[in-house]
Amino acid sequence: MEHPPRGFTLLELLVVILLVGIMATLAMPSFLAFGERNVRSAAVNQLQSTLAFARNTAITQRIEVTVCPTDAERKTCTKQWSGPILVVAGDKQKSLDADDIVRVFPATQRAKITYSRNWKRIKFTPLGHNSGYNGRFFVCPGKAEKGSELVLSQLGRLRAKEQPYDCSSP
Repeated sequence: MEHPPRGFTLLELLVVILLVGIMATLAMPSFLAFGERNVRSAAVNQLQSTLAFARNTAITQRIEVTVCPTDAERKTCTKQWSGPILVVAGDKQKSLDADDIVRVFPATQRAKITYSRNWKRIKFTPLGHNSGYNGRFFVCPGKAEKGSELVLSQLGRLRAKEQPYDCSSP
């Protein structure tokens, strides 16, 4: 009694490989868009958490709290909002002491964050108000065309705008 041959023919294997290649080619753009949305959401959530933590610390401890991006040594504030961000007790900007640092938030991965006021710091009063004027943060993931815009009010509240931000504009 002869057994039927087992396995696939070369033609069957080539057809399956061709179909998998076509499906992967069609799915790639949506997969890349998913990755960009994920990076943008993570950066927005981290920035919202950072500013909410600083505002809450200012209110609960009844002190001024400064939020600023920092360099690798954590000795001074910079204007690079995509880097590590410090939450510091008091109105600090130039020289930072390790004892004044309340918390360090890590650098944002694969997203560029800019602040419309181009300031080195944001200060929250003991009432939770932001000193100064309304400001806007722009979050652009990698080479994406669309990003997010966050508005920081004078009352210290942060909200995300509904419309996507055009990252290709200067």
